[in-house]
Amino acid sequence: NNEKRKEKSRDAARCRRSRETEIFQDLASLLPMRPEEVEHLDKASVMRLSIAFLKARKMLELFPDFQSEEQIAIKEDNDVSMDSMEEFRYNEAKLSLKSLGLDPETIALQTLDGFLIILSADGDVTYISENVNEYLGISQIDIMGQPIWDYSHQCDHDELREALNGRHHSPSELLNGVANSDCRPMENRDFFLRLKCTLTSRGRSVNIKSASYKVLHVTGHIACKDKEGQRQLVAIARPLPHPANIEVPLGSSTFLTQHTLGMKFSYVDDIMLSLLGYQPSDLLGKSLYDCHHGTDAEHLMSTFKHGK
Repeated sequence: NNEKRKEKSRDAARCRRSRETEIFQDLASLLPMRPEEVEHLDKASVMRLSIAFLKARKMLELFPDFQSEEQIAIKEDNDVSMDSMEEFRYNEAKLSLKSLGLDPETIALQTLDGFLIILSADGDVTYISENVNEYLGISQIDIMGQPIWDYSHQCDHDELREALNGRHHSPSELLNGVANSDCRPMENRDFFLRLKCTLTSRGRSVNIKSASYKVLHVTGHIACKDKEGQRQLVAIARPLPHPANIEVPLGSSTFLTQHTLGMKFSYVDDIMLSLLGYQPSDLLGKSLYDCHHGTDAEHLMSTFKHGK
């Protein structure tokens, strides 16, 4: 009898696990993601992404003017007024892009010099665009539904909370009935944020535990519904260029030259003609030592040795 009960218990557990696996597979197949990305997800990731996409869908209610392709298709079948010029131009532009083999969503992401990020008032990542991988080395799957606090620098948390929830009012303002959670739609946000980046300077990817921080310029606005208390930060995050890569504009009386290790001219600025009367062809391949004054030789050697 004991053996039979144990066998029944094992069968029931096996059946329950099998049913649970089927449910998670069905749930994963409903995610708006590529099949090759879904098949590697564990159960916890499937649950996290399912909740994240449900929150993203609810977030769209903050934008009443937004219409999905399905809603537009329904309107086209039932409403004769869809022949307006605006709708015609929209459909014509979309067909033109598709005829060229271009995806409108991909084009939109390429026009950004950063990535789209939407954060809830609690700091959860409601949505982040797929091209985040190009800037941070972290995939969209890994960060969606996660708290932004796990990826941002600890010293930026206070400023980020203020950006998400607004400025905390003084006691006198609170006594006058002004609440910290007052909903002010389209309120602009502009701040800097450090997020983890797994990309190295050579373009390689490292483990998230060894990640460094990249400075991002975050600009966007608050979208909210006063009655429901729903609040989202919709923003574009743009990485700041490294100081070494920033080109400093030169003055009108300054010229630029490049040299080989033997100090022969390899590049000559065109402005040299107006400043010194040299054409680039006059100096290219010629040594700098053939051009400087003899009394400057000591200063030139000191500059090479000491860098000043």
